[in-house]
Amino acid sequence: MRKKEKKSRKKNLLEMRDYAQEEFDKLIVYLNSGALILTIGFVKDITKITEQTDTMILIFSWSSFVFSLLTILVSHKTAMLSTDYELNEKETTSDRFDDLTSILNWTSFFSFMIGIILLIIFITNNL
Repeated sequence: MRKKEKKSRKKNLLEMRDYAQEEFDKLIVYLNSGALILTIGFVKDITKITEQTDTMILIFSWSSFVFSLLTILVSHKTAMLSTDYELNEKETTSDRFDDLTSILNWTSFFSFMIGIILLIIFITNNL
């Protein structure tokens, strides 16, 4: 490949990656918000909740969804800080914020997955 083609290909790949990251952020927010709204509003219609029902698993599920939302919000801020440092040619600091953003994104994803698993366990235990 020529040097110009490599640069163009790399630019296209970076744009695709940035778009995918943007879509991931939106999706995780939509899914977490939707899960919270649906479960808070309709959990009583799906399961039998009585005074004897142990709701701790449900509360942990909701907590996981909220934690995931907060984590993705912080991730947006660290991504912006990373870009600011990159623009100011402070690559080392920018790289640290990039790493932190990645960790936050993965944390948000796993927290969402834990919330889903806990919700399924709660519903299964209370059918």
